[in-house]
Amino acid sequence: MPTRFRELAVVAALAVTTLVTPALAAAPPASAAAQVLQPDDDPFYAVPSHVDGKPDGTVLRFRRLPASALAVPAPAHVWQLLYKTRDNAGKATATAGTLLVPTARWTGPGARPLLSYQTPEDGLATTCAPSYLLRAGSVTSDAPSEGQARFDRGQVADAVGRGWAVVVPDYEGPKSEFLGTEAAAHGVLDGIRAARSFPLARLDRDGPLGLWGYSGGGLATAAAAQRQARYAPELEISGIAEGGVPADVNAALATLGGQPFSGWIPFGLAALRNAHPDEDVDQYLNDLGRESADRVAHGCAGAAIVAGPHFATVQQFEASPGSLTSGAFHDFARAISPVGMGGTPTAPVLVYHGTADELLPLSAARELAEQYRARGADVVLVEHEGLTHGAGQSFGVAGAVAFLQQRFSAAR
Repeated sequence: MPTRFRELAVVAALAVTTLVTPALAAAPPASAAAQVLQPDDDPFYAVPSHVDGKPDGTVLRFRRLPASALAVPAPAHVWQLLYKTRDNAGKATATAGTLLVPTARWTGPGARPLLSYQTPEDGLATTCAPSYLLRAGSVTSDAPSEGQARFDRGQVADAVGRGWAVVVPDYEGPKSEFLGTEAAAHGVLDGIRAARSFPLARLDRDGPLGLWGYSGGGLATAAAAQRQARYAPELEISGIAEGGVPADVNAALATLGGQPFSGWIPFGLAALRNAHPDEDVDQYLNDLGRESADRVAHGCAGAAIVAGPHFATVQQFEASPGSLTSGAFHDFARAISPVGMGGTPTAPVLVYHGTADELLPLSAARELAEQYRARGADVVLVEHEGLTHGAGQSFGVAGAVAFLQQRFSAAR
């Protein structure tokens, strides 16, 4: 592939309750960073048997990590938690989250805030999981995903520096259900439940709660915000920051067509196939579509986008004219998107998006914000003039932090 197009593709990929019981005995501290096991080889991640009988958000297993185990060390007590949640079909499972509680005493008014920070996990393998990539030495061959992880590590460290506790959930779960919005909502909300109930963290159950994510992390944040009233009504969210949200899967697939980073298209199809097996996505694909999805079905987004195909369109993967751009598939893809899944955020929402976003159209973010308002939500839509997807991520940080800070202060 020409160097210029490879660089463009890489840039695009970067853009994209109780007391402890004996069953919760801590695992040994993590070993040196160079010896970090991949999740599939690490017994810590194994879903325990009979998990279906436990309340959602129950901490099933935990282990303490030294702050030096993080690639961007933060002055915090750090734990990995394995907690009960539900997959995209609503079945009981377990996933991991990384919980950071500042070592410094909270000196602000009221209780210490807890922020659930959703990274763009964007993966079809457990090596794309935040709990793995947050660790120093968690090096994969997927350079774009690793670069994205470095950005988010910095955001987590900054939040800790403000005195906030932070939980970073592996919201795709053990089956890596990227584009599984129900799984993402469950993973985020149950991660908050787990963090609040974990006694060693000593978090106030009445402290302010915030949600924040960009791009794929914005998708998970939107899903959690829209499902919170139904799935976790006991959680009183103070503020929600959603940036660069893939608000409409159909619009995203159409926008990606004909671009050097159109490798997102077969990757997205593979993700939909994985997260929604009952929908039989293959029926809408031709041989090229199935083969292209198969090639990227077990990795992280970055490698898939760099590999291509480049300048492809959705229509090139269709089993018949319109099979991916209209009809049953189109209806399904909208129904699992934030603009189609329904639900109203119960807290003020900041939606921010670059007007020149080349991956995810601004029109879908505007539609989502209008839906929120129509349902009675308090929404601020900020459009960053002339900014692309990657630039919008970096530029939007200050506004998101200020918004969350204001919401945390108002909650006290």
